[in-house]
Amino acid sequence: MTRSSPPATDARGEPDSPDEIQVGGQAVIEGVVMRGPKKWALAVRRPSGEMFITVNPINTLAQRYPRLNRFPLRGILVLVDSLVIGIKSLSLSASVSLEEPAGEGEGPGEGLSSWEFAIAILLALVLFLGLFIVAPTVIAKSLDRFLPNTILYNLVEGGLRITIFIAYLAAMSLLPDIRRVFEYHGAEHKVVHAYEAGDPLTPESAEKFSAAHMRCGTTFVLVVLVISVLIFSLFGRPALWLRIVERLAIIPLVAAISYEIIKMAGKHENSLVVRVIMAPGLWLQRLTTRKPDTEQLEVAIDALTAAMGK
Repeated sequence: MTRSSPPATDARGEPDSPDEIQVGGQAVIEGVVMRGPKKWALAVRRPSGEMFITVNPINTLAQRYPRLNRFPLRGILVLVDSLVIGIKSLSLSASVSLEEPAGEGEGPGEGLSSWEFAIAILLALVLFLGLFIVAPTVIAKSLDRFLPNTILYNLVEGGLRITIFIAYLAAMSLLPDIRRVFEYHGAEHKVVHAYEAGDPLTPESAEKFSAAHMRCGTTFVLVVLVISVLIFSLFGRPALWLRIVERLAIIPLVAAISYEIIKMAGKHENSLVVRVIMAPGLWLQRLTTRKPDTEQLEVAIDALTAAMGK
């Protein structure tokens, strides 16, 4: 199937430069989510080979509460919106890719109920905070007597946090199902690169681009972990329970600062200085992306063109 996509247009029908519209995405089970300025779309490959596509309007927290759309809250609002869309899409993609039965004449199930959705978000937050925030703090506390210097102590704690994160990604990449999601992750990045370069949205065009992207969530998490080392160092070495409470309380601020850094890097990704600073995040994406095949690129293209209203 041959696909191409003209540039997005504004309300007057005039083409917008891809540089003026930042698109983003996420890999899910046998599919890709793409988010444009007004819509987000999910494309999933059914077991039969057919494509399932759903398009939804974006009603962000920033749109509903414009007074909150400023630093440091705007980054937190974006992260909450992304988390909600991501979990909804994961649930629906699982339903579609597994061909869960629906009533006669109905499409695939809607995925999680409201309660299941709330529990899924809670579990995701508990996993992240427990594995990457609490666990390194507890481990570092056990090394207190070997680390009399506070600066060295915080560096060790931060190093543990980053090591656990990398080990987690490496372990996930060993699972066949997760590796396939990582292939869709690579497809998402390649297609976004092709769009931003103004190239035709075809598998052949997208294939030539890199599977790493400056605004990737993998890079964002790494930035969060690095920034946390700097900010946590300002709080000394209180009792363990207070260390954990402080770190959990400060994470929203750390995430907000990291969002601004990623946003800035995305706008200046051609800068040599920016690319050098962000290089570790791009290298880390080798764990979370894999080379996609033509069909996976087609899924990402369908998701992007649907999100852009084509």
